[in-house]
Amino acid sequence: MGTAPSPITVLFIDSDKRDREYWAQRLTISSRDYVVLEADTGESGLAICHSQQVDCVVTELDLCDGSGFRVLLDLVPRVRYPDKAVIILSRLNLHALSELARKNGAFAYLVKAHLSGDALDEIIRKAVAVVGSIQKEPSR
Repeated sequence: MGTAPSPITVLFIDSDKRDREYWAQRLTISSRDYVVLEADTGESGLAICHSQQVDCVVTELDLCDGSGFRVLLDLVPRVRYPDKAVIILSRLNLHALSELARKNGAFAYLVKAHLSGDALDEIIRKAVAVVGSIQKEPSR
């Protein structure tokens, strides 16, 4: 009898309530391993991240109080050594934004129209595992 895996806490930041709730629901349908938190602004999302343990942040770039890039830069100040997995999940399908997000520490840049709940589940798990292994590196 093995131990149950510890839950993964994911924060969705998106000003569009329908999108935020849709993706949160898709993720919980894909797996019961998640604790899902939601924020409608970058500022409220950052407040949640700084007040409780969050394993992964999934943020839209187009937020009502600014850009998801501000969230990304706050949460990943050292690109090669992220403290938290950050994934961009955007309605914007622009290669230049994708490249910029990755160069600034995003684990992935995903386009809402091209994504399933199962694929999001898989990418979040990979992101959390990669960040976890980076945090364990002795040279940090």
